[in-house]
Amino acid sequence: MRRTLFPALEKFGAYLNTASLGLMPSTVVLEATKLLNDVIEFKGEVNSVDYMDEVVLKPLLNEAAKLMRVSPENVGLSIQTTEGLRRILLALEPERGQNIVSLDTEFPTVPALLKSYARRFNLELRVVKNRNGVHSLEEVEKAIDDDTFAVVLSSVNWVTGQRLNLRELSRMAHEHDAWLIVDAVQHLGALRLFPEKEGVDALSAGGEKWLLSPDTGAGLIYVSDELLEEAKPIRGLLNNEPPTGEWGSWWGLPEKDPWGELKPARGVKKLDFGGGPPYLVAAAFTASLKLINEIGIEEIERHNLRLAGRIRDEVLSAGLEVFAEGSPIVTIKTGLSYEEEERLHGKLAAKGISVSHRGVLGHYGIRASPHLYNTPEDIETFLESLFGAMGAGV
Repeated sequence: MRRTLFPALEKFGAYLNTASLGLMPSTVVLEATKLLNDVIEFKGEVNSVDYMDEVVLKPLLNEAAKLMRVSPENVGLSIQTTEGLRRILLALEPERGQNIVSLDTEFPTVPALLKSYARRFNLELRVVKNRNGVHSLEEVEKAIDDDTFAVVLSSVNWVTGQRLNLRELSRMAHEHDAWLIVDAVQHLGALRLFPEKEGVDALSAGGEKWLLSPDTGAGLIYVSDELLEEAKPIRGLLNNEPPTGEWGSWWGLPEKDPWGELKPARGVKKLDFGGGPPYLVAAAFTASLKLINEIGIEEIERHNLRLAGRIRDEVLSAGLEVFAEGSPIVTIKTGLSYEEEERLHGKLAAKGISVSHRGVLGHYGIRASPHLYNTPEDIETFLESLFGAMGAGV
């Protein structure tokens, strides 16, 4: 599926490691170079936020909105996942003594943010424990009550690949007037995620994995109308409405009062950076999202789950185990010790097979994560190398 757009594939026997880092399509070069040339040659009004927002930022937000089936006003550019989650959380004002519900197997970003947030607002943290590496929605529901401010978790787990039912989580949270805030970095771009349909109040997803924009700092946030209504972000300048309809015509006004009241911007722009956004990041990211939308997220989901299903079926037939299904992340429990499995991972890497070795709270395994540029042949290469190395002993 468009393999020729990913020259990095030539460096690997099989690249099955998108859950760690996605590959960048060559179309990014055209978008990024065009913007750099415009800036270098001072084409158009490259010094004007009004011009750059329209020419560079708007196309990105349109592509992101198309991917999530939402209005562009509900989508914003972030700096990977953490900055987006932090911006969403800090725009809200929980009451003292409320609680936040999360999961014990979360990627360390979520615990780091929530521990700091809970200290700042004197909140109780309720961390739902896993069972054999996966989570039961029944256990999550037990942790939610009328004092719950928000349920904050990953929709697809980074170690196990477990995909949570967001619609059910939304029901649980909303029955108690709590927000559902999602780390979607292992979900968006790999599988369908339509937040309005699922009842998600806000999400953040870095672009470095399934959204095919590694090493640019790119990311997306989505925020519902309901959460935006409650949000009280710290305002800079450019997340306000331009007093004269556009910023350019305002700078020179002699009657301007720098301390005067400004009206907050509409939509997610209300939560925006407050200064000029990173337009080069936006330009590069637009090319990656265009490719995903051209192929179609439904087709990408079918493709990814088909390849992941092939891995899962063969692994189970060989008498090994996996943690979960429902996502393109397949984490294989080989039955080896962690040290033996680490040597197995090294042998695969030596053959040009790029997968990950991941663990959390005593659970671990070899993690494979196929994406749109992978083929059935990649899967067979991986499986042959995996079973060969295990048969030869590690």
